[in-house]
Amino acid sequence: MRNRVKQLDGLRGIFSILVIAHHHNAFRDSIFYNNFFVINSSLFVDFFFVLSGFVIAMNYIEKIQTGEDFITFLKKRFVRLYPLLFYTEVIFIIANLIGDQSALKNMTDMRLSYYLRSGLDTLTFMGSTPILGDWMGINYPAWSISSEMISYVVFGLILLFIPHKKYLIFLLVSLICVGFIVSKNDYMLVYDYGFVRGLLCFCMGIFTFEFLRNRTFELTYFEIPFLLLLVSAMYLTHHYEWNLIRLIFPVLFSLGIIIFASSTGIVTQLLSSAPFQYLGKISYSIYLNHAIVLIFVNICIFRILKSEPTEPMIAFSLITSIALTIIYSHFTYELIEKRFGKFLKSKFDL
Repeated sequence: MRNRVKQLDGLRGIFSILVIAHHHNAFRDSIFYNNFFVINSSLFVDFFFVLSGFVIAMNYIEKIQTGEDFITFLKKRFVRLYPLLFYTEVIFIIANLIGDQSALKNMTDMRLSYYLRSGLDTLTFMGSTPILGDWMGINYPAWSISSEMISYVVFGLILLFIPHKKYLIFLLVSLICVGFIVSKNDYMLVYDYGFVRGLLCFCMGIFTFEFLRNRTFELTYFEIPFLLLLVSAMYLTHHYEWNLIRLIFPVLFSLGIIIFASSTGIVTQLLSSAPFQYLGKISYSIYLNHAIVLIFVNICIFRILKSEPTEPMIAFSLITSIALTIIYSHFTYELIEKRFGKFLKSKFDL
């Protein structure tokens, strides 16, 4: 299997935009938020985890054999994640400190110590654990980056110390994660034990790669049925209150990867087109940038300009937020992800 599946990058780009729609929730009664699809679009973060496990297994499943391999792997993942994580966290802290001194202050009694503790939680990759606190991070989507890094460490350690039984161990880890989620009666773990949810999805991605590794399928005709199945599952999740039904989504996203990696249909062709490929390329920036853009746009439209929160204005706010996030992410991708990432690579001899 080739080490890049273009259409999956396109899916990641689309889902990153849908996460923006989910977090555009200042007006929860709006039709642009209060519908089953947008409310449950936070589940697309789980697709990122599954796809990450798939891609990491595709590229590293046979390459971590020594301690040096393991350290090199972690260095590469650190260089990929940290520049933008650090930049967005600092920008968020500065914006909050400035906002605290203005008439636009959102919360009372917020002290510098809070920002320092929350920033430390994020920048030490602990944001999806209760180790340094289980509060919501300043840049609240960043919890998933903590989960990603923890998954990388677990993946590398298993390959390093138990390579011959790795899939059995990945299965055991998955079962432990499921058991923990069931014990909590909550799939949507985030700032306290979000790494458990992420690790489960990451392992599912590893199994997906192993399933596809030496197999070739023609699944073009399953594209549309899969999308209908995914939307139906989101609808059922919204209308039934059994939280643990969400455990089906790592399986669904795994199925989606299998289908779109084995398809040449119209959806795959669309996902492989230049616009969606570019969204996929800058999707990490979109994901970490969108929260501050949403806040900025809503403050400008509804607090500074004092626009009424009518449905057309809420739609305008959402569209503007998406557009500005994409534009802003173009620059952070080029200047932070690529340029600073290149600098770190040279320092780490990668």
